[in-house]
Amino acid sequence: MERIWNRSIRYLHWLVAVLLVLVWAFVELHEMAEKGGVWRDRWTMLHFSLGALILVLMLYRLILRRRHDVPPFTGPRWQKGLSKLIHAGLYLVVIALPIIGMTMRQFAGKPVILFGSLQIPQWLPVRPELAETLAWLHKDLLWYVFLVLVSVHVIGALWHHFLNRDDTLRRMMPLRR
Repeated sequence: MERIWNRSIRYLHWLVAVLLVLVWAFVELHEMAEKGGVWRDRWTMLHFSLGALILVLMLYRLILRRRHDVPPFTGPRWQKGLSKLIHAGLYLVVIALPIIGMTMRQFAGKPVILFGSLQIPQWLPVRPELAETLAWLHKDLLWYVFLVLVSVHVIGALWHHFLNRDDTLRRMMPLRR
């Protein structure tokens, strides 16, 4: 079994991390932009576009995870269990967020435009009450669950690196041979 993560998985990990920061930044910029302004629409489109890209990349990551061995875990059994739980939660939430976001827009009867020109056709009936529920799920519940999971994930990586002094973090670095 390999001691480091597959190269493609490592690069996708860091690419998705950067894209998640950009998705968050674009929605924040959207909120600061003037209502009805062209920049508000651009930030929204970029938020949707990168969210959709993250969805595709995460699904691809799942395929890669099935094809490649996972490096052996170093640490006690409880840490391994917690690590599996956090990783499963991250996959679930990062995949669910764009799906719920696009579904929310469908139920609100609002367009989802990706990369400036690709519009997802309206395929769900307009149901504003359902759109509101999904908005709460997307913007409030799952976003905060995501922040907690990422925090625990980062703390765990730093714990391994600085306190356990093992190679857990180094095995995921993108330029590692």
